[in-house]
Amino acid sequence: MRSITAVPPGSVGRVKPAGPRATLDRLRTRDRIESIARLRAAVRALGDVDVSGWDDTTLTEHLDELSQALCGIDAELTRVAEAVRARGFRIDEPRAA
Repeated sequence: MRSITAVPPGSVGRVKPAGPRATLDRLRTRDRIESIARLRAAVRALGDVDVSGWDDTTLTEHLDELSQALCGIDAELTRVAEAVRARGFRIDEPRAA
C-alpha cells in the first residue's frame, strides 16, 4: 500500500535553499571524494616502493620498519574491505582494458 503526502502549494519544482543540511551533504560528499583520492594516492605510493634492489644488509636493517608498515597497511586494507563486504557489496578486481 502506498502512502500519499500532501505537498504545500507553490513548493513543486522549487529548489531547496542552501542551508545547514545542504552544507552537511556537500561536506560528506567532499570527504568521500577525498577518501577515494587518499586510497588512490596510497596505491601510487606503494607502486613506487621497490625493495628488489636493496641489498640484504639494507633489507635486514629496515626489516622491522618494513614489517610494521606492511602489517599496518594490511590491517587498514582489511578493515576497509570488510566494511564494504559487511554492507553486502563485493570487491572485484578491475577488468583489464
